[in-house]
Amino acid sequence: MIRKLLVKIKQFWVWVFKQLKDKTNIIIFVICYVLLSCEVWIPYLIGFITGNEWWYAVGSVCWAFWLAPFTPFTAICLGMTFGIRKIYDKIKKKGG
Repeated sequence: MIRKLLVKIKQFWVWVFKQLKDKTNIIIFVICYVLLSCEVWIPYLIGFITGNEWWYAVGSVCWAFWLAPFTPFTAICLGMTFGIRKIYDKIKKKGG
């Protein structure tokens, strides 16, 4: 059961990276992913700095919500990536 889940997760991320196709899209995707997931890693960072375990719980709850089925986290990241890439291409085309 867990092995099937891991295979599905791996297949999903392989599909995502095939959609991204080039280095610029991957960099934009990583930046979007980090910025959108800051509600998760900032509480972890605050918990690490202060030693207060409550912040770990806050970060874990946020992460569990975004990882739950039917949440559009990855879709939002991909949409932002492709939108930013179009803007980047327009600016690059105008400038050069």
